Amino acid sequence: MPKQLVILISVVTIVLLPCGCAKLKRKFTPKRKPKPTEYSFYSEREYEPKSPQELYQEHYVLWHNWHLEMERMDTMNYKRVLFSANECLKHLTAMRDLLVEEKAEELDLQIVQLQEVIDRIKTRNRTASGDVRIRRILEKIGRVIINDFTYNRMEPFLKADKSE
Repeated sequence: MPKQLVILISVVTIVLLPCGCAKLKRKFTPKRKPKPTEYSFYSEREYEPKSPQELYQEHYVLWHNWHLEMERMDTMNYKRVLFSANECLKHLTAMRDLLVEEKAEELDLQIVQLQEVIDRIKTRNRTASGDVRIRRILEKIGRVIINDFTYNRMEPFLKADKSE
């Protein structure tokens, strides 16, 4: 038995020695980390400022989208409703800043009503009747703005320059 064991060990060593342990060595040596790639930076270019018509149209479309989402408030949670209301308010004030003074005052009425809605939402007293009341106020605000403050109708009332 020991003679057969010696022969077996010697045969295995004779077979393995020419092969070497290169595969084992490669397995346990740490691999080189690739060098970080160099980042390419693009040169800045000058953007032309948008005209008041484009800005008003952009804010109007964004307001409209947020307003539609806010009208579906019964399916949303408190944070989402509040975020939508604040986005509506932000875009309405941006629209107001682009209008001449007399039209801006008309839009201020809607902004004040929207601010009251936001204050009601912040109280966190959401009841079915309260949600219906808020939704009616939002629908009224939406009707007034869609009927009276579309960008096609407001084009003659836009300030000539943003800085005014």
